[in-house]
Amino acid sequence: MTPEPLTLASERHWTWQPKAAGALRRKRLYRRLLSNTLRDLPVINSWNVLMRLVRAIVGLALLAVGLYIIIGEHFAGTSADATLNARLYIVRAPIEGKVTLAVQSIGARISPGALIAELTDQRFDTARLLELDRDRTNQQIELDRLDGQREALSASRSRFDVQSTDYQRGRVRQIEARIAETKAAQDAAATRLRQADAEFRRANELSTRGVQTAAHLDRARATYDVAQQELESAQQRVKYLETELTSARDGIFIGESCNDAPSSAQRIRELEQRLAELNVDKEQVKARIVQLDRQIAAERLRVNNLSFATLNASVIGLVWDILVDDGQYARRGQDLVKIVDCSTLIVTAGVSESLYDRLSVGTAVQFRLFRDDRIFNGTITRLGGSGAASLYTNLVVGPSAQHLQRFDVTVTVPDLAGEADVGCAIGRTGRVIFTAGPIAQFRRFITRYGL
Repeated sequence: MTPEPLTLASERHWTWQPKAAGALRRKRLYRRLLSNTLRDLPVINSWNVLMRLVRAIVGLALLAVGLYIIIGEHFAGTSADATLNARLYIVRAPIEGKVTLAVQSIGARISPGALIAELTDQRFDTARLLELDRDRTNQQIELDRLDGQREALSASRSRFDVQSTDYQRGRVRQIEARIAETKAAQDAAATRLRQADAEFRRANELSTRGVQTAAHLDRARATYDVAQQELESAQQRVKYLETELTSARDGIFIGESCNDAPSSAQRIRELEQRLAELNVDKEQVKARIVQLDRQIAAERLRVNNLSFATLNASVIGLVWDILVDDGQYARRGQDLVKIVDCSTLIVTAGVSESLYDRLSVGTAVQFRLFRDDRIFNGTITRLGGSGAASLYTNLVVGPSAQHLQRFDVTVTVPDLAGEADVGCAIGRTGRVIFTAGPIAQFRRFITRYGL
């Protein structure tokens, strides 16, 4: 006989049931067993379960954000290195000479027009200038000599002028006296002519009557003719003297014992000719002096330029390096001071080839200095390619060996000039952002909303 399934009547009592009620009894048994088992299990703390669930969710979220940032920054376009750079302005010695430095410390800021150094060459050859000065002195002596001669000749001419004037006046008075004398003789000749004419008429009348002889008539006729000629001679003499008087008043003396001018007048003419020659010589000497003055001025300027030089800054910047000592003798063309031109501030960056191939001149980028939260907008101005060492010849900071293995990119950042702390912070490093990553987007979000 087969035994019936065991049924739990109580916790420790087992009984046998008939076979007909097997299914119902088994079902009830399972329910009781399950209920008793659940009552015997410990109670689970619902708060601990909730905290474990929250921690799991937060961990998964942080893991997702971290993976997003790492992967996003990896695929974002940023430079491997970026350095603030600027053009290097080298002050060179234009002449040879002793250097007197006005800037004494590296890093000193300078403004345009500020004195940097002075050079003085006391050994410069001034023989040419001395020769020109000597020639100028000789020409001045010659000019003074000519002036002395002119003054002496002018004084002599003045004396001869007085003498000539006195002679002319005396000569005029003499001629006037001769004219008066000749006119008196003319009057006397006219009187004798009238007398001879009367005697000739009486003799002719008496001869007609036969009272006088023909010889007496001939003598009377001859006396009349002589008296007539004497009157004519006196008249011509008056005309001659009047002509001589007119010429004498004009300064021309005519006569049997005179030339056209007296010796004083002739001497005056000689002196005037000599004075004219001296004037020509004086003008020539003056012209030579003017020419020498121009040559001396040019030579003195050349000597000053080659024996003394003042070096002033033409840019705004700071002293990067001093290559000579104060008081040292410098050669022409020697480098003296290196100055950073802060107005040419740029950013030199190195990028990978894959990123370089996606860039172009004029593309807008962003620049951020390390340990600085500010982000500055910039523009690509030059793509230098790989091995761009020659591009750094006139820049302050040269490329590193690692930089030369990358591709060179030059970026201008105009906003840096307006920041006092970084306006000329040559050598500071940062990063150029060509394609914004998650961190850059998060920074822009914070900046935009002022968080």
